[in-house]
Amino acid sequence: MLKYLTLLAVVVFFYWLIKHKWRQRQLAKQGIQVEQKGLRPITLLSLVMIVMYGGYLIYYLFSSNP
Repeated sequence: MLKYLTLLAVVVFFYWLIKHKWRQRQLAKQGIQVEQKGLRPITLLSLVMIVMYGGYLIYYLFSSNP
C-alpha cells in the first residue's frame, strides 16, 4: 500500500511541478517576473517522503510481535 501512495505522491508532484513551470513561463512571456520564495519543491517532496517512510518504520517496529 505504501508503494502506491509513494507513486501517487511522485506523480502528483511532477504534475504540479510541470504545471507550475508552465505558468511561470507564461508569466515571463507577459513580462511579469515571479519571485521565488520559500522551500524548493523537491525539498518539500523529500520531506514528505521522509515523514511517510519514517512513520511506516515506527508503525512496523511497534506493531511487530517480539
